[in-house]
Amino acid sequence: MILIDYCGYHTHNSDQDLIFRPSGTKSYLFLLVLSPMIFHFTNQSCIQAKSGACILYSPGTCQYYQAEKEFFNSYVHFFCKEEQMKTYQIRLNELFYPKNSEELNWLIKKIYQEHLNGFDSSKEMLDLYIRQLLILIRRAQIQQSIPNKQNQDLYSEFFSVRAHILSNCEQLWTIEQMCQMLSIGKSQFYKYYKHFFHSTPKEEIIQARLQKAKYLMTNEAVTIQQAAYKSGFPNIWHFNRLFKNQYNCTPSQYRKKLIP
Repeated sequence: MILIDYCGYHTHNSDQDLIFRPSGTKSYLFLLVLSPMIFHFTNQSCIQAKSGACILYSPGTCQYYQAEKEFFNSYVHFFCKEEQMKTYQIRLNELFYPKNSEELNWLIKKIYQEHLNGFDSSKEMLDLYIRQLLILIRRAQIQQSIPNKQNQDLYSEFFSVRAHILSNCEQLWTIEQMCQMLSIGKSQFYKYYKHFFHSTPKEEIIQARLQKAKYLMTNEAVTIQQAAYKSGFPNIWHFNRLFKNQYNCTPSQYRKKLIP
């Protein structure tokens, strides 16, 4: 479980407060800058951060920053196992500018209120909030890694089309249909899809169909063949083979485990 050490929402001081922790802290620190600050790093670099900048410090890392004028930020200190943090693939100890800074700040407010008031099951709720925070940070960093505005716009278009395709995975999608939705050629479509989502549309559609079939099979009123067909597998033999390759059991064996 991820535990909160300390947190603050809209922390505000009128003077040029300085934070200097040469040895860092034992916890992770996520900081959302709400007024301009100067950050100093161990490689002797000095970066001026504008409002909206963020950084996630790892335990034991020097924390050295100062407000240009007034001190204004939101932050969360939390304990998380290193192995668990690695699963989120977040770049640590570097500034970045998320597009969803307002969403991040709203979530810090929820964390602050939960931590301060100590509601029933607060530890469990705070664990969920921090996990959500880490996911939002990761998504923000992925979006920022797309180098220019043209590609960022293209990513948004791809993301929208991909969501539509996967939410309607039972349809027999063709590459021509997908390319037409984006007004783009096949080679470019495959290139950008792989770059943005680290997979192919075929692989993701198959996964979405298998997941839908698994869900439909929880309904005893639906036969395995019906579940396969409604999920976009018109060929039951093809469905059985893909299902076994993915889950190491046949659909019949899976259903027997699911419904004794």
